[in-house]
Amino acid sequence: MLSWTKKLPASSAAPSAAYTPAQLPDPEAGSYASADSTPAIIAPVDESELQWALLDSGATETMTFQVILPERIFVLLQMAYSTIGPFPTIAITCRAYHPDGTKAGKTINHGASAFKLFDNKMSATCGEMQITYNPHTRGYTVAFTISGDVEVSACFIPSVMPCKIGDGKAGFGSTGRDGSVSAQFIPKMLVDGTLKMRGQTVQFSDGQGLFHHVVQVKPQNVAGWNWANFQSQNGDALMLYEFEMPKKSTTGVKIVSQGCIVINGQTIAVTTMNRGVHVQKQLDIVSGYKVPSQMYFIWNGKTVESGEPVKVEISTMLEHKLDTIDVLSELPYLIRKFIQTFVTAPFLYSWFEAVTARITVGGKEWNIDGNVFIECSFLCKE
Repeated sequence: MLSWTKKLPASSAAPSAAYTPAQLPDPEAGSYASADSTPAIIAPVDESELQWALLDSGATETMTFQVILPERIFVLLQMAYSTIGPFPTIAITCRAYHPDGTKAGKTINHGASAFKLFDNKMSATCGEMQITYNPHTRGYTVAFTISGDVEVSACFIPSVMPCKIGDGKAGFGSTGRDGSVSAQFIPKMLVDGTLKMRGQTVQFSDGQGLFHHVVQVKPQNVAGWNWANFQSQNGDALMLYEFEMPKKSTTGVKIVSQGCIVINGQTIAVTTMNRGVHVQKQLDIVSGYKVPSQMYFIWNGKTVESGEPVKVEISTMLEHKLDTIDVLSELPYLIRKFIQTFVTAPFLYSWFEAVTARITVGGKEWNIDGNVFIECSFLCKE
């Protein structure tokens, strides 16, 4: 998942087509490319793995927090430390979206001197943003203030323990030279705090949150990412993130997908045979990418406790776009030119939809209503 940068004007953000397509049936297995077969083994995460790695070169590291409020307000907070370029940079992002279409927040870039790491190597401050780790709850307090625009102070308490899939690392190829992504996540958290947005204040104690710590090495080697964060108000959560390599890639890796399923406050499965399928697409004339207008997500795996087969499906039209992000537009000039030698035109699109997840565990089936944040990023034209 990419760090966030500049949003485009509303006139540029919409796909080029002016019509709303009819929803198509869910695609059948075999009609879309499957994820590479990789082991789906849940593993615990110790505190050392949650520490900032701060790699010397060629990497981007992010700590990302997402909050969904019962009022369908969505908040994203992110701190990104990047050594892609001639010198380290830190991008901090706060974005808040109200269901009436009101938006607030932005990305602010800082030099390395603004980044302060605490002794535990998990708490950090940079300019307008502070992340404080709580060793007693294994949660975080995050604060971000943009004067006159948005202010967030939120306490994230895990509902489930931090976890990873296998050793937490997925390669972009068969050798270390191809790059990789390492991830630890807490897919379900309870969040309380205060959001001040354009003069209005929302105090909340029942937010549903997610935390994701990611280190990408040579992220420019990937063609694109799909991301989904589904939250219900009743202890359920679904997370999916997957990357796809360029079609011309010869690294031996095509699609890697990792997912997590939380039901009634318990992580019942981690999965790797998943997909986020772009069922219908529309051309964005600004970026030149074909952007999804309908998505189908499927998680496939086995439960941690009993080994029963588990399948989850979400189908949705993408009708409530949050943003289109031109990833390069606000980067410092030297870093922008450096990245452009590897990545042609990275763009990121995000939506927030009310959906129903269809759950199957063994022979039992049921539905869960909730909200899903969807993010699709494109790094190169093929």
